[in-house]
Amino acid sequence: MKLNIKQPNFKLKFKLIYIYYILIVIILVSIALTFNLQSRQIQQFRQEQIQRNNLISKEYIEEPVLDGLKPQIININNSEQTLYLPDKFKIDVLTKGLKSPQFIESDDKDNLFVTDNKANALWVISEKDRNNPKIVDSKLNGVTSIFYYNGLVYIATENKIIRYTDIQSDGSYKEKKILIDNLPKPKKDLYHTIIVHNNRIYIGISADCESCQPRDKRLGSIMSYSIDGKDEKLFARGVKQISDMQVYDNKLIVTDIGRLNINNQMPMVEINKIEEGKDYGWPYCYGYMNIDPKYTEKSDFCKNKAEPPITELPKGTGVAGLSLIPNNFYKNFTDNYVFIYQGGQQNSIPKGYKVVIKDIYKNSATKNFITGWLLENGNSWGSPKGVTFDNKGAMIITDQKNGLLYKVIKE
Repeated sequence: MKLNIKQPNFKLKFKLIYIYYILIVIILVSIALTFNLQSRQIQQFRQEQIQRNNLISKEYIEEPVLDGLKPQIININNSEQTLYLPDKFKIDVLTKGLKSPQFIESDDKDNLFVTDNKANALWVISEKDRNNPKIVDSKLNGVTSIFYYNGLVYIATENKIIRYTDIQSDGSYKEKKILIDNLPKPKKDLYHTIIVHNNRIYIGISADCESCQPRDKRLGSIMSYSIDGKDEKLFARGVKQISDMQVYDNKLIVTDIGRLNINNQMPMVEINKIEEGKDYGWPYCYGYMNIDPKYTEKSDFCKNKAEPPITELPKGTGVAGLSLIPNNFYKNFTDNYVFIYQGGQQNSIPKGYKVVIKDIYKNSATKNFITGWLLENGNSWGSPKGVTFDNKGAMIITDQKNGLLYKVIKE
């Protein structure tokens, strides 16, 4: 008996394999196109967010600017860069040759004193020779904050408060005195802030965690000392990370950077008016009586006892220096504050790298004053940090990335 066995249909098999591979190619191409489209959309969104951050016109209403910003070419270390300022304001490089200048103060004769945390140094820049900065001291680990008071220069290092007497233009001085030597050492990239008012020293001491009970009562607080560094008092508590302090109407005005990882939008940076004995919420609450999810049992404290901020600034901008704007800078800005956004990220999108102006006592928008350090590709060529005004009303800004100072004037 002869069996009738069918032979495989090789043509059909080949066609099926061919169709299978065609389908695989189509799927792979579709995935690649989708990924490419999503990448372009993400990049476009990223660029739009950076453009909003750098606002130079009133095409957007998210953050109004001052009658539009105009481009100005500035030479930075032999390379031309562009910054954007309002019309009739001018910016120039004032001083080069620093390493990473942080905060800055001016004395009665317009000599400048600058802290530099990469050089571990305090610099003096004579009013008569802005091109020749001199080192006053180069053994200052963690130096950042500085304040000039009654002819004396006070600085905060990682665990000390030091006072210098009679600093000369060549960097020499009459006396260096350590007033306090037992401050809790801050975490990496954090620092203590200092201000002197009515013969008392006030020190903002950063917390060493995002949300915890501080191991030391001084953490997350403002401490007060007599002018000689004695008579320690707890002045106010509940401030997580003060970036800078000023005095206005005999009250301390501070910027307080809230804890991370609550959500994408909160907490904002608080601007607080500090009064003795008050609690400003950290770690239990933030902003306008918002309760930290970790401490829901503190609802009554947050709503009825913690002090709310005057106003808030956007998170993720790396807020650093602030200063009250004097009348001789530009009268329309008098009693407004200038804030420095040294730069940061929110959801992987670069933000900040600019100078803004805000009236903190009115429900007014934060206004871009100088932008341009952040490029549309997400890279930054500079990073402003500290700000002050000299006696003639010029705004002086430090750039920690380029190691220099800028001078801004109204023409």
